[in-house]
Amino acid sequence: MMREKILLLYLKTGGGHLAAARSLEKNIRERHSPEEVDVVLLDPLPTGKSFWKAFFLKGYGLTSNRFRFMWVGAYELTRIKVLNRFWTFVMIYLFSSNIANAVENEGITKIVFLHPLLIAPTRFVLRRIGRRIPAITVVLDPFTGHNFWFQHRSDPVIVFSDKLAREAVDIWNFPPRLVHTFPIILRKEFSGKPLSPERIEEIKVERGFTSGKRIVLLAGGGEGLPNGERYTEALLRSSIDAELAVVCGKDALMKKNLERIAKRYPERAVHVYGFIDFMFELMNISDIIVSKGGPATVLEALMLQKPLIVSQYVFGQEKGNVDFVKRERVGIYASDPKDIVAHIERLVENPAIYQKYRDRIRALKLRNGTSEIADFILSYRRPQRQPLRQPLTLFIRDMVEQGSRRSLKQFIEHLTQLATESAVRRRKL
Repeated sequence: MMREKILLLYLKTGGGHLAAARSLEKNIRERHSPEEVDVVLLDPLPTGKSFWKAFFLKGYGLTSNRFRFMWVGAYELTRIKVLNRFWTFVMIYLFSSNIANAVENEGITKIVFLHPLLIAPTRFVLRRIGRRIPAITVVLDPFTGHNFWFQHRSDPVIVFSDKLAREAVDIWNFPPRLVHTFPIILRKEFSGKPLSPERIEEIKVERGFTSGKRIVLLAGGGEGLPNGERYTEALLRSSIDAELAVVCGKDALMKKNLERIAKRYPERAVHVYGFIDFMFELMNISDIIVSKGGPATVLEALMLQKPLIVSQYVFGQEKGNVDFVKRERVGIYASDPKDIVAHIERLVENPAIYQKYRDRIRALKLRNGTSEIADFILSYRRPQRQPLRQPLTLFIRDMVEQGSRRSLKQFIEHLTQLATESAVRRRKL
């Protein structure tokens, strides 16, 4: 059996792409020996190009959190064909060199796309070096997919919802046989049941919370929660009987502002964190979670059966996530601080309403799809191209040898058949 070497391609635009890559890598390594399969993670952004590094690493956080109109504008404008092609050329210029080095030097046998901007550069590299490596696209946006995800229809695409599976076929013209639906990729911790009530109380004490006290968590992933200062102060001014936990992620300014705000309310318990590695525990001990509409944050909260209040979302990219939460009535969308306070008061003061939210979350029967997707990636084999029924050169030789009008007629029919088969294959690709 040939040893697999899988290349997982991602960019650090937000934390979700890297988190998905790490989850897949960890899952594969835990269940397969190095002799069977090896995994290579690659962010192909060149280290020497400081402008582009700032553009991708800092620009995404600033525009999606602070200047969302800019991100929404860029997201929608790249749907226009001319701008789409221009951006594709930029991506080829930026990423093709590092991708080519990895493919040629690492002995890659399979490629997994975890970022839409890396598909076109990789296809360019494979054509240039003459390699035909199976490639699988994992669309990390569960309900709303940008057209960059669906530009190439020769290999499978993995989606996380029936809605996006239908769009892949109906809008992006993917052959149905290449569209595969799985549950979303989440960290390993989110594979089982929520922690037991006893363990939750233990963690509360370990982390400095009051045992038996309700906790409201405000978090927005690695970039922090936009307008977190306003939401926190509104909750501190309210009469809600709960302690607060606020995770700022990499947003150092927000953390500094929140620590200053917390000092003005010494009678209230507020725990302010930066970037942490115990998010799973913090989400488990919380009763209500206020977050933005990113797919991982939303699904992780629901996996732990926590009623969710979505305070922000990126229009276009994350709208489908919010629509899902509202449609299934497993959470609430509210962006105004007063509305958020009112919804939390309602959940805290009405246990029956709170329990209905949890019951509806359980009814979804959500599960972590990382293992299933890893198995699919490992088992996927690109079908061999169908050989022609008869090599054209042999048919010409037969025609010349026979020298009959019947052979000429057969030759014309054969050419027609070849053209038809070629057109069918192109449509399937």
